[in-house]
Amino acid sequence: MFRTLALSAVVFATGCPNRAPPNDAAVEYNARCANALAAGALDDAEALCDHSLEFCDYYWDAQTNKGLIRKLRGDREGAKGWFIKALRNFQDQAQAANNLGILYLEENRLAEAEGVLRQALKTNPDYAEARFNLALLKLKQNKPAEAEKAYRQLIISAPNVTDGHLGLARALGLQKKMTDALPVAERAVLLEPGRAEAWLLLGVIHIELAQRVEAKEALGRCLDEDGSQPECRQLMRELQ
Repeated sequence: MFRTLALSAVVFATGCPNRAPPNDAAVEYNARCANALAAGALDDAEALCDHSLEFCDYYWDAQTNKGLIRKLRGDREGAKGWFIKALRNFQDQAQAANNLGILYLEENRLAEAEGVLRQALKTNPDYAEARFNLALLKLKQNKPAEAEKAYRQLIISAPNVTDGHLGLARALGLQKKMTDALPVAERAVLLEPGRAEAWLLLGVIHIELAQRVEAKEALGRCLDEDGSQPECRQLMRELQ
């Protein structure tokens, strides 16, 4: 699920790096760094990554993990610096490219975000988080047809991720393809029936299709899951 854009610690990368492979000690300390990062122990993770980089100062995976640590600490510029270093040393470091793309996307630097997200997907076309971020970017660019394509590709590689179906339903709705959007939104609520946002979207689609009874049912479920949801409450009032 991509409600929040998750971070994944890096243990090792494959492919052809721009430099010689790191030595065993660097790899070992980076693996320990990744484990500490996954456990939320940022101080330990940073010390271990720093030690890994003492053995190999250009080790791209340790640099990526340093970027993730900096991002979790709220140091956006520091995070970007580490991700850029990692990509300079290994252009196929997909996690660095994806997370750099997230930061650019949040800053509305859309052209730069698209470049690094596509770089991540070139390395790994099944990288679901990067595909999700690319789809979000296309929505921000007001290109729903391109967002639709990205969400459909995401669903191929991650068919049970609710946000892929929600995003596809939104992209279809923006194109006024409500009949196509309906089964996609229904799939989203089946995947995650406790999610008010999914019921809201389904309710909106039913409204657009002039299906008042079904819309009220969906909005009622939305309020069952989150009684304070203002859009569900407002739309329900309008349907009374």
